[in-house]
Amino acid sequence: MKEVSMDEISDDDCPPPKPMWRNTPPEHPIPSPGSPGVRVGSQSNSRSSGSTSAAGTVQRHWRGLRDRWKVVQRLAWVVSHGLDRIEEQTMLDLSVFLQSLSENGPLNLERLSSADLSRSGMHVPPSYKGSHLNFPLTESIVLDLMSSFCRDQLLHKSFVAELLRRQAELLRGLPNVCSCLVPNGCSICVVGDLHGQFNDLMHIFRCHGFPSPSRSYLFNGDFVDRGDCGVEVTLTIFAWQQLYPQSVFLNRGNHEERSVHALYGFQRECIRKYDQSIYELFNDAFEQLPLATIINKEVLVLHGGIDGEMSIESLQEAPRAEYVVNAQGSCSGSKPGLVHPAMRAKLAEMAARDARQKPINSALWNDPMVLQGELPNKQRGTGLLFGPDVCEQFLKKNKLSLVLRSHEQVLEGFDWPFGLGLFLATVFSASNYAGKTKNKGAFALLSAPGEVHPPQLARDSSGGSPFRRLEGPAWDFPFGHLRFVQYEAEHIPTLRVQQRNLHILFSLIFSYRGQLREAFSRADHLRVGRLPMSLWASEMVRVLQVPFPLMPMR
Repeated sequence: MKEVSMDEISDDDCPPPKPMWRNTPPEHPIPSPGSPGVRVGSQSNSRSSGSTSAAGTVQRHWRGLRDRWKVVQRLAWVVSHGLDRIEEQTMLDLSVFLQSLSENGPLNLERLSSADLSRSGMHVPPSYKGSHLNFPLTESIVLDLMSSFCRDQLLHKSFVAELLRRQAELLRGLPNVCSCLVPNGCSICVVGDLHGQFNDLMHIFRCHGFPSPSRSYLFNGDFVDRGDCGVEVTLTIFAWQQLYPQSVFLNRGNHEERSVHALYGFQRECIRKYDQSIYELFNDAFEQLPLATIINKEVLVLHGGIDGEMSIESLQEAPRAEYVVNAQGSCSGSKPGLVHPAMRAKLAEMAARDARQKPINSALWNDPMVLQGELPNKQRGTGLLFGPDVCEQFLKKNKLSLVLRSHEQVLEGFDWPFGLGLFLATVFSASNYAGKTKNKGAFALLSAPGEVHPPQLARDSSGGSPFRRLEGPAWDFPFGHLRFVQYEAEHIPTLRVQQRNLHILFSLIFSYRGQLREAFSRADHLRVGRLPMSLWASEMVRVLQVPFPLMPMR
C-alpha cells in the first residue's frame, strides 16, 4: 500500500474523508441490463464492464482510506502540539509560584554555586574506556568525542566539568546579539530545535559536513529536553564552538532555562548520567548563551520571536544572565492567586525587572500568527503572538530583511507563516519529534550576499543516488541564497548505512585508481576519452571485484 506523504496534508480545513463503504445508492445509478434503452452486450463486454466496476470500487475504497489516514495524521499532530502547549502553561504557573516562595517564603530553593565545585578530581580510572579530552581541543579530539557518543559511551565527569567551565567563560565574553558574515563561496547552516535527538545532529553533520573555518554553523536553541541525549548534543556543539569560535554560533532557546528543563527532562537526564554539580555547570553555561545572531547584516536569527517594542539595542542591553521565565506580556494568563502574599509589596520591583527582561522573553517565547497586531500567548502562558504587520514594522525599524526562528514544531521541518518568502521563516530540526509525531526535520542554508547558486551539499538527489535529500524551495534574496534541506527520522539509520557503504566504496576506488585508469584506457578503443555508461560500470565491477552493480549508483 502506498505510504501517505505529509505533503498531501493541506491545512486545518481539510474536508471530511470520503466513506470507505457506501450504504446509499450512487447519485447516478447504473441501469440494469434489462432496462429500456440499454443494450445488452456480449459476454466479453460484460466481463470488461465488471472489471472496470471492480477497479472503480477498489479506487474509491483506497481514496477513502487515504483521506481517513490524512485526517488521523493531522489530528495526531494537532493533539501533540496542543499537549505541549498545555505542559508549558503548567510549567509557567509552577515556576511563578515557586519563585514567590523562594524569594519570601519558608522554602530554601537556593541552588548550588558552581564556584564551590572543586577543580580537583581530574583523576580518570584505568577502567574508563570513553573519550579523553585535552585542552585546548583539536579536531581529532572532537571527532573522537562524537565517535564515543555514537557508541553510547559517557564522557568522564572530570572532562565534562572542564569543558563546561571553559564554555561558560567563552560565552561570557560574547554579546547578546552576535554577527556573522558568510564568506564568498560558503554557506552557513542554521539548525533549529534538536531537543536531545543526537541522531538528528549526526545526520546533519553527515549531510552538510562537520564545522570548519569555511563551514559555519548556527545552532538556534533548544538543545535539550524530551530527547534522551541532551547531554551529548550539548557537549558536542559546545566542543565545536570551542574549537572554531569564529565559525560556530549558538543562540539560547526557551528550554535552556532552569525551570523549563527541570520539568521537561534534562535535569533528570543530567543527574542520572552524572550528578547535581554537573547539572549546575550546564546551567552556568546556558545562562551565558547569546540571544540572537545577525547574518549578513540583514537576517536576524533568534529562537522565538519579536514584538512591537523590541529593538536590536534593547535586546543587546538586556541582562541575559538574570533571566527567569515569567508571565509578563501575557497578563491574561497570569494567576495572581498563586503569588505569595509577602511578595505583593514587591510587585513594582518585579514589574521593573520584567520590563528589562521583556526583550529576552520575546526572543525566547514569542510566536507568529496570521492575524494583525499582538495578542497574549495564552497557549504557552507567556510571551506574545505577533502578526505580519508587527514583523514588517520591526524589520523596517531595525533595517533588517528577514527573521529566521525556530521554537515551533512544523510538519515539513520549515514553514513561512506569513507567506512564501515573506518577513519570517521557521526551521525545526528534531524529526519525528519526541517519537510522538511524524514530522520532517530540516536545516537552513544561507549563502554569501549576491550568490544565487551556492555549492551543492553532496551528490545530487536525482538519478537514484543513495544521498536522497528532500530539498524545499529556494529563494534568492539580496542578502544571499536561502534554502531548506529536509529529512525524516525513519530514514536516518538507512542513510547512515548507505553513507558508510559509499565511503568504503570511494576508498576502494581511490586505492585502485591506477588499475582503473589502465582498464579505462584499454576499453577506450576509439581514444575519445569517454566510455559508455554500461562499459564503465562493467570495468569498475571487474577491477574492484565488488559483487553488486554500480549503474544505480553512478
